[in-house]
Order: sequence, then C-alpha cells, then structure tokens
Amino acid sequence: MLEGVHLREGDIDIRLQGASAQIERFNFKGGAGSARLTGSASLGADPKAQLKLALDQFQALGRIDRRLVASGEAHIELDRETAKVTGDVRVDEGLIDVSQASAAQLPDDVTVLAPQIADTPRSAVNSPRRKMGLALKVELGDKLRLKGRGIDTLLRGDLKLVTSAAGVLSVAGAVRAEQGTYAAYGQKLKIERGVLRFVGPVDDPRLDVFAVRPNIDVVVGVAVTGSALNPRIRLASEPDMPETTKLSWLMLGREPDGLGQAETALLQRAAIALWAGEGEAPTDAMLSAIGITDFSVRQTDTGEARDTVVALGKQLSQRWWVGYERSINSTTGTWQLIYRAAQRFTLRAQSGQDQALDLIWTWRWNPTPAKK
Repeated sequence: MLEGVHLREGDIDIRLQGASAQIERFNFKGGAGSARLTGSASLGADPKAQLKLALDQFQALGRIDRRLVASGEAHIELDRETAKVTGDVRVDEGLIDVSQASAAQLPDDVTVLAPQIADTPRSAVNSPRRKMGLALKVELGDKLRLKGRGIDTLLRGDLKLVTSAAGVLSVAGAVRAEQGTYAAYGQKLKIERGVLRFVGPVDDPRLDVFAVRPNIDVVVGVAVTGSALNPRIRLASEPDMPETTKLSWLMLGREPDGLGQAETALLQRAAIALWAGEGEAPTDAMLSAIGITDFSVRQTDTGEARDTVVALGKQLSQRWWVGYERSINSTTGTWQLIYRAAQRFTLRAQSGQDQALDLIWTWRWNPTPAKK
C-alpha cells in the first residue's frame, strides 16, 4: 500500500497434473479495472513457464503523487536462467507529481540484515538471478499528466523499453508535452515546444523545450536544451533580441523604457522567482486562490515625478484576457478587454480613465545583413 499497489478480489484456479500446471483462472482487480493471467508451466528438472498478462483499465499505482492506469497485453517466458517479457501497453490515465515529498527512508549508514532460515539450502540462497530480456512498447495515451517543479503538462508519445545482452535497460522514443505550462522568472509560461528524446539511458533524455509568455505581442520565453542530467536554460525569443529586452518582455510584458523605470519591477520579479526556487511562489499561490493570473507593479515618469502603476489580469481563455490597471495617484483606473484573433491581430477595448477601441496589427522586421 505504501507504494500504491493494491490488489483485491482475487480469483485463482490452477490445475496441477504431475509435473505440469495449467492456470485456468488468475484474476484480480486494481482500481476500476482488472488484470488476468493465463498460461502453463512445467515444474520438472527443467522448469519452464509461458504466461500471458492482460490488463483492462488496471490501476497499477494508486498513490496520491503517483497514479497509473493501463491496458494491454504482455507475454512472459520463464526458464531456469532467463526471463523474457514482450508486449504492448497503453497508459489510459496517470499522474506523476514530483512536487510531493518522498516517503521517509533510512539513512545511508543503516543496514538491515534479514535473518536466514535454517532449513533453506545454501545453494538456493546463492543461486544466480535470471537474465532479464525486455521488449515492451508503451503508448502514453492522452491523459498522463506531469506536475511539479514549475511544470504542469500532459505527456504523449510512444516508447520502447528494451534490455541489452548484459541486462542494461534502455529506452527509445520521444515524449511530447501538450497543453503545458512552466513557471519561471515569476511568470507562468506556455510550453510551445516540449520534447524529451530517449536514445539510451532512462534517466538522461535529450531536452528540447521552449516556453513563452502568452498574451504579448512578441515571442519571448525560456529555452531548455541539453540533457536531463546536464540541462542548459537560457532566455530566448523569435526573432532574437538583446538580453535586457528579452527580460523586460518576459517579466513586464513590454519594451524596456530605460533601466530606471523598469528597475523596481525587474528586481521584484527576480526576487520572487529566486525565493520560490523549485516550488510555487507565495504570491502565485495567493493570486491563484483569488483567480488572478497576472500581477505587476511598474513605475513610469510623469513630468518631473514618478508614478507607480498596479496592474491585475485574468486569462479567461486561450484568446480572451481581461485586466485592470490603476495608478496609486489616480482616482480612477482603466479596464482592458483583449481578444487575440490571430498571431499578429489583436482587438483591444479600453474603458475608464481613457475610452478606446483598437485593432492592433504587429509586424517586426529583423533585417538580415547582406552577404559579402
């Protein structure tokens, strides 16, 4: 139960005849689904077994931070020296939450010694383990979610798990992130491209991730490349911009008007991101509780004095956004309703201190130097 494995309502019928065994019925339930094992075995001097495992919406894991429901078939062949598993499995539903703390474990300097049973033959205790052969195809389906450390996304793709002659497990295939977000630099970024490519070791896939800040007029965000054990994270934009401009668009949603005007907001966002670390920032938790997706504080120059402006916003859908902005020195604020009709066309309605209805078309020119 600690690891989330819970089998119930078992139904077993095994027929024994001499040195052979026939599994007529070996069924058990997990969650709302079931698993069924059939096959036969020879129990003589040269033991062998051929088994078939069929899963139907079977809950293999049921922990609060690890949930896995699968369907499919696997064929298992056993003899004295080897174990071979082949098959196709589909993940019907799942959750991998890496933000949850792991269960308590014993420290490294503690060793647990299991008592040996006196009647157990020494040869049985020291018998070598079977060589494992695995060739399993896994389809991730469309309901497997990964959460934690700033990531919240669905995972899709196909993987093939195989073992080498030496028994080393490797994975081949690609996993794609869909409908995902990534929290970085105090912003909730939309994952435009997220691919993990496995070409060998299970724990070291290649990374190709590009997460952008939504609802602004440029494409700017964070790119993650390299491998899982050695990731490289950098600011990125399309087309390329100076680092200061990328940071301003990413954190403030606008062009930098000068270091003096943006300094307060930049330091504020940077401090929140560093404070949050891999978890959720306190401000993000508070804003999420009251239903707000965007919050910023900036300073603007009004003549000889500086004015502080507070802005709140909420993403209603993929295309609709509503926001409210007010200066602390003003008696009224401004409401904005934005509809993004296409990648370069935006319709903006504004009311309050200023009344306006704008149709905005964005075009950025990035000239390429002539080749000599």
